[in-house]
Parts: sequence; C-alpha cells; structure tokens
Amino acid sequence: MKSTSYKTECGGPIILTEGVREHLEAHPGILDLIPEIASKVTLPTDGSRLACQTSLGRAVGQSSLINTKKIGLSDKTWFAIRKNRMKASRVVPDVGPADTDLVSIVANPIKNNSYELVTAWFGAMAPKEPWDPDLADDPAAYEESIHFWCSHGLVYSSETMLEPFESTWGNILKIAINNNYGERYEVK
Repeated sequence: MKSTSYKTECGGPIILTEGVREHLEAHPGILDLIPEIASKVTLPTDGSRLACQTSLGRAVGQSSLINTKKIGLSDKTWFAIRKNRMKASRVVPDVGPADTDLVSIVANPIKNNSYELVTAWFGAMAPKEPWDPDLADDPAAYEESIHFWCSHGLVYSSETMLEPFESTWGNILKIAINNNYGERYEVK
C-alpha cells in the first residue's frame, strides 16, 4: 500500500496511507492541503493521539458542520451515508456550508516518533459520531457525542453522500450496534 510522509512543524513525520487518502475523498480539497496542515502541527511529545484544529490564515475550504435545533433520540431528522463510510451521519438538506480558515486533523502514533493520519476536514473539531465503535467502552465520550450530534449536523452534499433519508438517532444506533449493515435505515 502506497503511503506519503509529510514533515510537521517539529520535524516529525505524519504518514498518509492510501486507505486514509480514500477516506478523505469525503472532504473535497483537503488532500491538497495536507502538506501545509502537517507543517503547522506539532506532534505530542508523550506519544498520545494528535487531535487538533489550526487556522491556515485564509479561507481554505468550507465547513459543513452546522448548529441545528436540538433533537432527542426518537425525533425524526435527516441522515445520509457519506462516501467511504458504512454508517449514516446526521445531515441538513437545503443549506450551504460556510467558508472557514480552520482545518482539523487526527493522527495516531505509530513507531519511531511517527504518526499516521486518521482523518482531516475543514472546520472545527467535533466529537466522533455516536455510532463509532471506539465509544462503546467510554460512556462519557458517548454522552458527549450524542449530545453534540443531537444539536449539530452536516450540510448535505450529493457529491459526497448518498441520498438523504429520514430516521432517528435511536434507529441509526440500533442498526450500528447490531452491525446490520444490510438493514434499511428507516423509522419503524
């Protein structure tokens, strides 16, 4: 698998794998900025996960993360599956993204003070989505996530997402927990 290494502000490398390159297709334009983003990042000295946002000092893209009216787990709302994702994200159709100078980046430590890029996007940091399996053993992180995603959503984009559909967070989470990827996302 082909990978590319980018030098950070502190001189350590962030490695971009082909798998993550495909994952980043859901964020058009971000790949071209990875070298610049990496050059502004300082890697943690304690070997912890890197998760930060930084300003590039100019509008570099559009943030699709927006505030929404707060909903509950059983309230109907819009969802869509993003490119190269298995599960649905909360979306808001019929609104546009906002210009931003912020980029966010997440990378995991690997060996020899190197980090491997996990994801990057335009805009501010946000918690993982509630269906993320990493939240299964962390009730506090799950609560933060569901609270956040019940009052935020992503701007729907037909270029990076499948057709939007109505459902509830409760239904989306039930399907995710059961690993029932073939089950239709619908309110029952």
